[in-house]
Amino acid sequence: MKILILKKEKTLFEIEGYAVFFPSSKGKFEILNNHCSMISMISSGIIKIYSSFFIKNYQNSDINISYNNINNTTIIKVKINYGFLNFKKNILTILL
Repeated sequence: MKILILKKEKTLFEIEGYAVFFPSSKGKFEILNNHCSMISMISSGIIKIYSSFFIKNYQNSDINISYNNINNTTIIKVKINYGFLNFKKNILTILL
């Protein structure tokens, strides 16, 4: 799935990923490839994005990137105060 993180009409981050975990008022929820369409509010916390793409030398104070050599997975953690998401046709747009 294509993942876009937007803030004030500016793209902060764009990547292909296969799983995204979100904080919500009732706990956490997950979106995987080919999930049904949805729109939701996101609570404060950390969004975790899992991707098979390697990202090198990305610097942003709100985004932490780590790489797991065992299963070749990049994990992107984004700290948020609140936001909204829209998932449709395998494109996830996160508005912060």
